[in-house]
Amino acid sequence: MNEPFSIRASSLSELYDCPARWEAKHIHGLKLQIGGAGRLGTAIHKAAEVHDLAVMAGMSVDLAACDEALNQSIWQPDEDVDWEDLDQNTAESTGQALVRKYIAEIAPAQKYVGVEVRAEALTLSDVGITLTGTIDRVYEAEDGSLGIGDIKTGKTACSADGTVKTTGHKVQMGVYTLLASRALDEAMTAPARIYGLTTGKTAKGQHVGVGEIESPMDVLLGDEDYPGLLHHAGKILKSGLFFGNAKSQMCGAKYCPAYATCKFR
Repeated sequence: MNEPFSIRASSLSELYDCPARWEAKHIHGLKLQIGGAGRLGTAIHKAAEVHDLAVMAGMSVDLAACDEALNQSIWQPDEDVDWEDLDQNTAESTGQALVRKYIAEIAPAQKYVGVEVRAEALTLSDVGITLTGTIDRVYEAEDGSLGIGDIKTGKTACSADGTVKTTGHKVQMGVYTLLASRALDEAMTAPARIYGLTTGKTAKGQHVGVGEIESPMDVLLGDEDYPGLLHHAGKILKSGLFFGNAKSQMCGAKYCPAYATCKFR
């Protein structure tokens, strides 16, 4: 009997977008150097984690501690970073501004019951996949139901009117919801929330907001008439047919380590 394929929740969307790119990264271990924008996103996550853990523990929040976590992630990263697209000084000022907006405008309206929850590996024998991952947030809604939340940063994460981009995140949110249900042994029936932070370099371009995705697991699990996306993922992995998608928005040397040798474009 073949062992299930282990796949991180954060990579599942990429498997559907371009299996060849996913194979290059997660089967052959090819890597790309992370850019400044990506590192800024990691730094914001670190700072927000410091804040949210303190609030969840009933402790006073030390903004200096949040700044320290952000700055250390930017100035002392644990990986090589290409700062060509975003220099460290700009990343630091942008990150501090957005963390403060997150703390002032998003966090007070959230009741977190889990922050950076590491889920045990979940094996789905029927599709031949073992899911792994860390859930950003688990929140409790006003009616007592639980749902997952995820911080997303980027140039288009949230528009000026507060509308958060949720398109393209349903698969990932569905997997996180599945993992959170297992990790906390509680049903996740509230909508998945996206906490969008737009990383503009000036205050005018820095926006934050919350978007929701209803029933994110439905697309993964399917029903008696239509197989869910997890079944399709299992078929791709089992067959080993990692076809490319030349029309993917991520088809380029900046995003794909196999771009130069890809035979599908």
